[in-house]
Amino acid sequence: MTTPSSSDRAQPAAPHIDERASNPAFLEAAIASGFDVRVQLQPIDIQAEIMLVSRNPNVGAIVNFLGVVRHCGDFDDVVALELEHYPGMTEQSFGSIVEEAIARWRLEAVKIVHRTGRVALGDAVVLVVVAAPHRGAAFDACEFLMDFLKAHAPLWKKEIRRDGAVRWVEARTRDEQSMLRWG
Repeated sequence: MTTPSSSDRAQPAAPHIDERASNPAFLEAAIASGFDVRVQLQPIDIQAEIMLVSRNPNVGAIVNFLGVVRHCGDFDDVVALELEHYPGMTEQSFGSIVEEAIARWRLEAVKIVHRTGRVALGDAVVLVVVAAPHRGAAFDACEFLMDFLKAHAPLWKKEIRRDGAVRWVEARTRDEQSMLRWG
């Protein structure tokens, strides 16, 4: 059984379909056990989220992505983001993309934790943690999940400037183009 590797990124190979992914009961149990998606107002406890995943004896690699609020976006003096979502719809969307990742790679755990509400400069907005037996699957699945989140997650964000002005962040063509490579 092979999975796409980092060297396949320029021209991704056909996605690997894990045999377990064709079993709906497996997918449901996977989401319920080591696969977690959350949208929350409170800060993300990064260490606790990663430590829970690392206890699985089948895990040989854990890759994570931590997105933080930076001072430059559409404005150059951003002090915070304000994120909105539709409860239930957002989590369902996240769960669907986790199912897609499970179908493409052999994964032991996936966590997506996304903040909503006002998030200050330098604070974590999103954490994606992917655990797999091998690093190639973990890296590729993490990148796949982040590409999806940037292009299709049902979240809306405003940048808040130092002077109090706000501006909705527009969808970016490059985010959609990044998602296209996954087929």
